[in-house]
Amino acid sequence: MSSEAFLYLWYDAPNKKYYLGKHKGSPDDSYTHSSTVWESFTKSTIPDGVRRRILAYGTDEEMTKLEYNLLLNRKQKCWDHYYNVSAGWPLFFGSGGMYGKKHSEEAKKKMSEASKRINLSEETRKKMSEASKRINLSEETRKKMSEAKKHTNNHMYGKKHSEEAKNKLSKANKGKKLSEEHKKKIGKASSVRLKAYWQAQTEEYKKKNNLRMNNARWKKHREMKEQANV
Repeated sequence: MSSEAFLYLWYDAPNKKYYLGKHKGSPDDSYTHSSTVWESFTKSTIPDGVRRRILAYGTDEEMTKLEYNLLLNRKQKCWDHYYNVSAGWPLFFGSGGMYGKKHSEEAKKKMSEASKRINLSEETRKKMSEASKRINLSEETRKKMSEAKKHTNNHMYGKKHSEEAKNKLSKANKGKKLSEEHKKKIGKASSVRLKAYWQAQTEEYKKKNNLRMNNARWKKHREMKEQANV
């Protein structure tokens, strides 16, 4: 099939993780993926248990839009199971993008079909959740993933949830019961953050207190010097 670009989905079975992306070119060329946190490999060195599926074909613009929409959908549902660190390039905002425009019926249909192909059942999600607990990522990889989602790279950076979004989150979390293990993890994380906060406050207090003490000593030294010169 001759198209300008295509949308693909890699599945890393050993780690139960996905990487979704688009590429301007042919599925038969040497391109594999452009993830910044997942290991790099070529067509001839694809790791065991890793496979790729082509989700859609079209123009580069169509595939960019489709990639963006699908990744936004994944962000809301199972982002922890993806190597992606952002929802693609936001071409929909500002000049030259989708601002003030609408998707064509053809584009909508392609997005719908591609979304259906990666829809996960509750059982599959549960299995992925259990498997993700067993994933052992290196410290370097964890650091890269953490840095990639900090500050301006975070999709919520500088934003606030609308009242509607807050209500939805509240309703979704009502009635949920946390396991004892989950409660312990939350408690541990909170204590670590609290400890770091108080350490920072203590250091700041020490600096200010030392400055006051040094000023007091200097004042006393100057007074003694003046008295000696009288």
